[in-house]
Amino acid sequence: MGTPASLSVRDLLAGARARLARAGVDSARLDAEVLLMAVLGLDRTGLYLAYERHPSIVELARFHELTERRAAGEPVAYLTGHREFMGLDFLVDRRVLVPRPETEYLVEWALARARGWGESPRRVVDVGTGSGAIAVSLAHHLPPSNAVKVVGSDRSFDALRVARLNGERLTPGRVAFVAGDLLGWCRPGLDLVLANLPYLREDQSHAGLAHEPASALFGSGHGFDLYRRLLPEASKLLTPTGALACEIDPDQRAAALTLAHDVFPGAEIQLRRDLAGLDRYLIVDRAPHHQQR
Repeated sequence: MGTPASLSVRDLLAGARARLARAGVDSARLDAEVLLMAVLGLDRTGLYLAYERHPSIVELARFHELTERRAAGEPVAYLTGHREFMGLDFLVDRRVLVPRPETEYLVEWALARARGWGESPRRVVDVGTGSGAIAVSLAHHLPPSNAVKVVGSDRSFDALRVARLNGERLTPGRVAFVAGDLLGWCRPGLDLVLANLPYLREDQSHAGLAHEPASALFGSGHGFDLYRRLLPEASKLLTPTGALACEIDPDQRAAALTLAHDVFPGAEIQLRRDLAGLDRYLIVDRAPHHQQR
């Protein structure tokens, strides 16, 4: 391809795409572009305009390092330190799970429900907040006039440090973060509980997950133990018109429905599908037809 000093941005992208493709990375082209944009400090338009530019030796070395780490399976978000979620730029690193697009559904559902709340005070808790993606996105997209108190909780102090950074950057003063195990720290009167807790089983495929914190991925008891604890706690803390929405493993749908019906008698309970057609979301609504005032 030529000596390092003669390599252009175009050459680097071609070489990185080929390297990542050989490593089995499905999104080789996109990942190469994102990594080079991060190294050069460019956006996508700037990258295209710089195709004939010749990066410095330092930039070449950094791009080579990131490409090799990506080829070894490390998520792009950890390599760049950023991940987009609900249109917002979140800081992420190995202390937290990389936010997934399918989790945006929880925020969208919560926003739709909040439209009927008016200006009366409301309390929302995002359990197992991790990077703060759900809590911060919800607070950001709610109208400033909404009297909604959003709290993100996590038992990991490392995760809470990341979440607080994101809160300070994206929604200063609008999200509180609490260290606690599920809802054990909370008092009654919650209007909404959101959760994306660790739900994978240890015997499931670990492909592509080796670099993310196991404590944020895997749950005991066939992956469902945390939800076995959360739902009874939530049933005692939610208001008579409150609701719960959580992301589960589709294999847990039967257990989730049985538990929800046991601890939320009389509530409307649904499983909703993700874009792949899998039962991914458990929705428990104590008053689905109640007109919020």
